[in-house]
Amino acid sequence: MCLSVKGIARKYKSGAIALFSIKRTIFGGLPLSERASLRMQLESLARQEIMFPYSTGCIYSGTAAVQQTWSQIFVRIQLVPGGGVSEATLASLRTTWENGIRSTWSNRWAIGRSGESRCPLHFEVSWETGHPPHHVVNVLQGPGRANQRTWYTTDGGNVAAHEFGHMLGNVDEYPAPECPNRSPVSTGTVMDNNSNNVPSRLVALFGRVVDSDIVPL
Repeated sequence: MCLSVKGIARKYKSGAIALFSIKRTIFGGLPLSERASLRMQLESLARQEIMFPYSTGCIYSGTAAVQQTWSQIFVRIQLVPGGGVSEATLASLRTTWENGIRSTWSNRWAIGRSGESRCPLHFEVSWETGHPPHHVVNVLQGPGRANQRTWYTTDGGNVAAHEFGHMLGNVDEYPAPECPNRSPVSTGTVMDNNSNNVPSRLVALFGRVVDSDIVPL
């Protein structure tokens, strides 16, 4: 996980860059015996849960929910298999979907400011059920038309990447007769035709959250 010491200090320690020091700014003057490791302290400062409703202004809406630790975006998804979906099938789909999500969204853009470390945005999925999930997805025998809450056994990694985009708060960008005023449309992005095209506007939120810029790698 890439972390920016100066960026985290600026964002979470009241912008104290002029007087910046790891001892004072990050550890608050704690004696050595009481300090966590620098990495653990930075991660703890930067880790936050993000949740908000989104709407297309049409008939579709949903809820975005992720955990962000600086440039690491972590999404806990619980898959609920429908009738006839075996654990072996589910295990195979987890691999396919996770690979599709990671390869589409990760390492396309970075966050950073002048004079601070430039950290690539990296997106990870956890299928674990030991913690409350950000999202619950029903997995049904396919084919079918997937949405944020229902995926099908015939869906590939590109479909999972599109639906993952909704979990990040992005809306559909393909033309639909039921949504005549949708804009933008036919953009050629992952939110349009399930491509691996991810323009910076689809990840801009994660720069704003940590008061940083989205910059190319």
